[in-house]
Amino acid sequence: MSGAADHSAVLDGLQLVVSGERDAVGTLTAVPADIFVRAGDEITTLRKIFAVCTDPMTGPFRTATERIEALQQHVEDLIRMRSQKILLLALSKAEGRSVNREDLKRMLPAEQVLFEEAYASIEHYRRVTLGEGLPYGVAGEELAGSECAAATAMAGVPVEAPHAAFDLARVLSPVEPFLGFDGRTYALETEDIVTLPPENAAVLRERNIILSIFPDK
Repeated sequence: MSGAADHSAVLDGLQLVVSGERDAVGTLTAVPADIFVRAGDEITTLRKIFAVCTDPMTGPFRTATERIEALQQHVEDLIRMRSQKILLLALSKAEGRSVNREDLKRMLPAEQVLFEEAYASIEHYRRVTLGEGLPYGVAGEELAGSECAAATAMAGVPVEAPHAAFDLARVLSPVEPFLGFDGRTYALETEDIVTLPPENAAVLRERNIILSIFPDK
């Protein structure tokens, strides 16, 4: 049976969710999958009052107006807070840092799309900015020796490329967040594929926490 208490519960529940999201700094909270649908349905129901209670000075008109404004504000606050967190997670992933799997599980379907599209956009931006998205010619095609030497000299690239500054590894055991030698914070989860500063990778290998993907590098 539906009544006034049920309608109040929608606003009260949304307010609690927003408060919890605000308190959860740096992480997403688990929200009901239908929270935005319920809020939208409640707003639609409240707006029907305006069709029959046309005097803005009456109690029902004013109450409906106040509840609609409160619902809309809470929805906007929740979207703003969660989207900011999701964009930061996408940026972390693009920078090669591990993303908390629990945060991924707490995303609603539309939020998962936002996360993936934001990550893809950041990656595209990085490739284009760094020139990685520009065509280099036919795959596998090699310049002749003289042309290669000339191009190398013009770009100022040493003949022998230096080794990568990071180690690629698979995580065997979870690790609490720690500060790497590169100044970044790492939080590792089992089966993550990560790049780590060599100094951190050496310590974690000794403790059997990670397994190098290119051990002979």
